[in-house]
Amino acid sequence: MRALVDTLLDAEQFDEKTTREYLKLLATENARLSRLIDNFLTFSRLERNKFKFQFESIDPRQVVDGAVAAMGERAGKVTVEAASQIPSVRGDHDALVTAVLNLLDNAWKYSGDEKRIVLRTEARNGVVCFAVKDNGIGLSPGETKRVFRRFYQTDQRLARSAGGCGLGLSIVQSIVQAHHGSVRVESTPGRGSTFTIEIPAVTGGVS
Repeated sequence: MRALVDTLLDAEQFDEKTTREYLKLLATENARLSRLIDNFLTFSRLERNKFKFQFESIDPRQVVDGAVAAMGERAGKVTVEAASQIPSVRGDHDALVTAVLNLLDNAWKYSGDEKRIVLRTEARNGVVCFAVKDNGIGLSPGETKRVFRRFYQTDQRLARSAGGCGLGLSIVQSIVQAHHGSVRVESTPGRGSTFTIEIPAVTGGVS
């Protein structure tokens, strides 16, 4: 970010095309760093039991809308699919948005240039499911057992280029457990992954 700013400031005159390109890069880096800081702060609060959840009845579609909106321009690569009737859940809206957003960020990070990301929301067997499916690098059976560990990163090269810190999925698991839910992953190396969050539905709370 500093190099981009210095380059613009050192120019004798601003070229509109170059300036706009650099500003877009700065905005992207700013958003990435903001998510990184948010994850560190959330992780710290969860570790010290300082994260205060505000539980209320929530329409799952509001969680999806919040997570997709936070994706910004990247949301154009996300296909949202939702069942016609979805029960409400009892939870913390912002925390659940963070959990779903982290899954979307993860899918984005580990997918190639031709990204195909699907966010599916449905209800079954008394729970509401938020499933994020990608066409990324996938995970080996061993990696699926370790992927929710704090600071664990499956591909160091991709992690460095994307600026991850290995806390996103650990935070997802902590948030989901606080909601008495579960999170799991199904994956095949080279063929992508599907991460699914399940949160207990509110009985009779169909939206």
